[in-house]
Amino acid sequence: MKLFSLISLALASLAASPALAQTELKVQFAYPSHQPFHQAIADEFMAKHPDIKITFRAPASDYEEALQTVLRQSITKDLPDIFISGLQKISELSARNIAVSMEPFIKAEPNFADLGYSDRLLALAKVDGTQYGIAYATSTPIVFFNTDLVKKAGGDPDKLPTDWDGLIKLAGAISSLGGVDGMYYDVGDDDWMFQNLIFNQGGELLTPDGKDVAFDGPEGKAAITLFKRFFTEGKQKAIESRAARQQFVAGTLGIYFTSPSIISTFEKQIGDKFVMKTSTMPLANPKKAGLPTGGMAAVITTQDSEKQKAAWEYIKFATGPAGQTIVTKATGYMPANTKALEPGYLGEFLKAHPNWETSSRQIPIARQWAAWPGQNGVKIASNILDSMTRIAGGADALQTLDSMAAETRALLPK
Repeated sequence: MKLFSLISLALASLAASPALAQTELKVQFAYPSHQPFHQAIADEFMAKHPDIKITFRAPASDYEEALQTVLRQSITKDLPDIFISGLQKISELSARNIAVSMEPFIKAEPNFADLGYSDRLLALAKVDGTQYGIAYATSTPIVFFNTDLVKKAGGDPDKLPTDWDGLIKLAGAISSLGGVDGMYYDVGDDDWMFQNLIFNQGGELLTPDGKDVAFDGPEGKAAITLFKRFFTEGKQKAIESRAARQQFVAGTLGIYFTSPSIISTFEKQIGDKFVMKTSTMPLANPKKAGLPTGGMAAVITTQDSEKQKAAWEYIKFATGPAGQTIVTKATGYMPANTKALEPGYLGEFLKAHPNWETSSRQIPIARQWAAWPGQNGVKIASNILDSMTRIAGGADALQTLDSMAAETRALLPK
């Protein structure tokens, strides 16, 4: 009887014991198509950290909508704990005191320098020298080729052109085959690929003090003239990005300039229809050129100190070699962690899938996707995109550049 009572008491005590305490982190990100790799990272992390629960809010359609969502949430005191932000939005998050400085967490790490975060990639999410984010998925523009069309046009898939003149000439030759198009330079839905043209020439968007436009100088004129040549000599058609992607997958587009984040999708959709190959972006000014780095960074937005510690652990995992291996294999984004390139992570995979490796070779010239100062950044980027569309439709390139610069000046902070 006594034994039974003791057992009953012990069982009752166990039943009354609290379950393992969990810290829940709410995460906001953009692009519904990214849900699978975000979830895969979270699942692997939670398996290793049962005391932390990761939940995701409904994804925004793009980086701008995600930013606007978070700005509204800051007003209603309903911020997520972690925000996976577009790299070009970090400065605004900092200016509005939404992003939490990561400097204390970095300093508290005994071996942060050994975790695989290169100075160049860390710089992508810094504002005025302070680390407000850690790059989560990154990309620099690359070139995709349909090598079957390259061969038909007299080109050599093993010796693809590495300069703009050669690529434009090849695009014209492919277009001359009939029934296919030679090239498509994807301007996308923001100013990323415009910045690519300016930086490619060794130019800058703004003067060093950030108060005036600089993209209307010699480098900008060379950049916009090059863009016009895509249509006059490369025979690019003025179509939307989605239509160009469909063309490329169908085998009727020879050369496509865009983000590497679509490599995985392309390989699945193309199958054995033709052999796809990628190459690094040609540089008009190799000594001064840089490439704007697109993608996203993980930002801590909670003010709760305990949640901040948990958020830091999650961000380290997601941006570490295990997390970056998941991201790269799922998309084609270049890993934002150098240790992810080692054997056991992406080392062998990249050797077997060279198309994935192309963007990583451009890390030495990767630079920030520049954010426009002041409150009119979205309007400036939209105006630039509209201007590029007008040039594609036949407008004079240099005149359009002048009007683009004037519109931008009017929107910069006074």
